[in-house]
Amino acid sequence: MKVKVIMIASAMALLLVACSNDSETTAPSAMTDMRMQSGPSLEDVINHERRADNRGRDEWRHPLDTLSFFGIEPGMTIIEVLPGNGGWYTQILNPLTAIQGRLIGVTYPDALFSQMFRTWNEQSIENSGANISQMARYLSVEGVEPSQPIVGYTIDNIPDSENGQADAALFFRAMHHLFRFDEPLIDTALSEIYDVLSPGGVVGVVQHRAPEDADPAFASGNNGYVKQSDVIAAFERAGFTFEEASEINSNPNDPADGFVWRLPPTRTDNPETSAIGESDRMTIRFRKPS
Repeated sequence: MKVKVIMIASAMALLLVACSNDSETTAPSAMTDMRMQSGPSLEDVINHERRADNRGRDEWRHPLDTLSFFGIEPGMTIIEVLPGNGGWYTQILNPLTAIQGRLIGVTYPDALFSQMFRTWNEQSIENSGANISQMARYLSVEGVEPSQPIVGYTIDNIPDSENGQADAALFFRAMHHLFRFDEPLIDTALSEIYDVLSPGGVVGVVQHRAPEDADPAFASGNNGYVKQSDVIAAFERAGFTFEEASEINSNPNDPADGFVWRLPPTRTDNPETSAIGESDRMTIRFRKPS
């Protein structure tokens, strides 16, 4: 009897080991299949040859580090705020969300744009990517066919049907105008973004940064720069939790004491400002409470 029990126990042990080894070898394959179903990796999208013309700005914008810091992954539903027409980050976000995710373009309302520009007509609307009915075209990427339609909204009027649907909202150099003018749009805008995010959803901000001791009039957004503390305060007023700030996109060579559009990529014809490079930028992550 003892021999028989020992033999049975040994067989069971061998079976458990075999099952354990089998799970160890198949698990990575299953994980790979899941990743492929969601879409190409963030790194693969950033390194794709379609970005050849945009890659020159990577040294200033650090897309892999920045999007990784925000926790952006394939298959998410992502809001890009103020994407423009054929935006720089759109060329990454569109392919990243094309298979299982969704991309939503959110822009400023006409009332804000008309205060920003002396002439606000059909041509400036097209150049700014401000016609929400054309958002799918503005956010299109050659050779990429999203499985879900790309839609567009203004940041002060996102429909209730989108509430709780987004995993992430990204503000790339898009916040300064929200602080400007006699009736700032910032609180209304962030309230709308709060509603559209799912519980636990993330907000990523990259924004021209004014020194904390700058005169409030300078750091009002009129010059493109705002204070990091003011951005954090605005999000906290809207109910978001400030998680972390990073220096990924900082530039200590930028004195942040003038018009931000004096710098590249807006101006590249001035050797003095070209030597500075792109602006000093805050990089901040917020979370909607679960």
